[in-house]
Amino acid sequence: MERWIEEPARRIPVVRDVDVLVVGGGAAGIGAAVGASRAGARTLLVERNGFLGGVATAVMMTTWNVPSRCLGGISRELFEGLLERGGAIDGGPTIPYDPETFKDVAEGACLEAGVELLYYTWMAAPLRDGDTLHGVVVENKSGRQALAARVTVDCSGDADVAAAAGVPCVKGREKDGKMRPLTILFRLGNVDIRRVVEYARTHPEQFTADPNFQILDLDRGLVRISGFFDLVAEARARGELDKDCHYIRFEGVFPDRGTLFVNTTRVYGRDGTSASDLTEGSIEGRRQMDQLLRFLVLKVPGCERAFRIDASSAIGVRETRRIRGEHLLTEEDILAGRAYHDTVVKAWRHHGEGRNWHSPDGAEGAPSDPTYRTMTTGLQSFEIPYGCLVPLEVEGLVAAGRIISQTHEADMWTRGMYCCVMTGQCAGVAAALAARDGVAPRRLSVPALQRELRRQGLDPGPRA
Repeated sequence: MERWIEEPARRIPVVRDVDVLVVGGGAAGIGAAVGASRAGARTLLVERNGFLGGVATAVMMTTWNVPSRCLGGISRELFEGLLERGGAIDGGPTIPYDPETFKDVAEGACLEAGVELLYYTWMAAPLRDGDTLHGVVVENKSGRQALAARVTVDCSGDADVAAAAGVPCVKGREKDGKMRPLTILFRLGNVDIRRVVEYARTHPEQFTADPNFQILDLDRGLVRISGFFDLVAEARARGELDKDCHYIRFEGVFPDRGTLFVNTTRVYGRDGTSASDLTEGSIEGRRQMDQLLRFLVLKVPGCERAFRIDASSAIGVRETRRIRGEHLLTEEDILAGRAYHDTVVKAWRHHGEGRNWHSPDGAEGAPSDPTYRTMTTGLQSFEIPYGCLVPLEVEGLVAAGRIISQTHEADMWTRGMYCCVMTGQCAGVAAALAARDGVAPRRLSVPALQRELRRQGLDPGPRA
């Protein structure tokens, strides 16, 4: 039996009134805030953590899965900032980086652009009048507050603003609502990277065939490893590893430091929009992490003296809600190479037809899973139209990141963090121009948006 209480009405102070409000300071939110501010908007970025980066920092997913030549606009600036501080490694098919350096670079980019930051703050409710959003109500140490804005950009990762405001959303896979697994990552120190690489070179049958996930270039300091299939299978048979663990994935490797990140825990059947499921998923993820740490020290050459430096402060959520917008991006659109009159992003991905990264059905990396065993793909380009960022039914709102209007299959192409920075930049610029011109984002001049994006270094045309 459900129980309810009545909450009395109260007056809430409006503590900010800005042109553009960005909710969520992850990859998309950074792009949106900097893009909006550079387009001339008074911009406020609200983030629940005490730092920026989201998945890149709190979750410690420390690899962008494209070569640096594919970056544009703010994503390229972030990469160059990381490189200047020794926090990234260039020259390979993917870009490993240090999450602490990312925090500094991202915050510096926002402050330099004139973005106002508000940390330790959660979105609580939309400020909607009729069909128009006018900002949000938030909760933080200062209490319950209202943030007014001409245009709001939802970069929450879970479409929190859009869903609360009444935008039609789809959660998970369309046919059954299942979502990709949750993950806790952790960092190891004192790893003998050379010995790990030597083992991988002498046991190639134990590792993925994909050259984008198996990189053993010590001369250039580029290492990424996915496999140890037999060692994992033996440990799983002994009950030493979780039943859903079929391989080990090392990334974010800095050979000269002897550090790497382990991206292997997988928690299935949980909903990233449920506080209870996030709690249970975090507990389960840490249980798997402890198993993995013991296994790595005992069984993986080069890890005998390794120790855990830290673990992600937030569980990684790959998929929850996606908005329904003016355009619905499908994998069929992407594979067909469709171009659009309102293209705002030309992106790239090591992906292809038939690959099913992080399936909600489990068995990731198992012998029955060709995605992580035998399949290889080239670098493919695709376009994202502005209509994917404009939600149905609600005005005054733009969306960015993995919540844009797309299908479950298309999401696997667009959810990479660097791509989220770029959709964020597009959404932020669109919000700034709409606020300046006093129009709804869906009625914004697309050519004007594209011109400003090009001025900011993000060209929808070819870039490879």
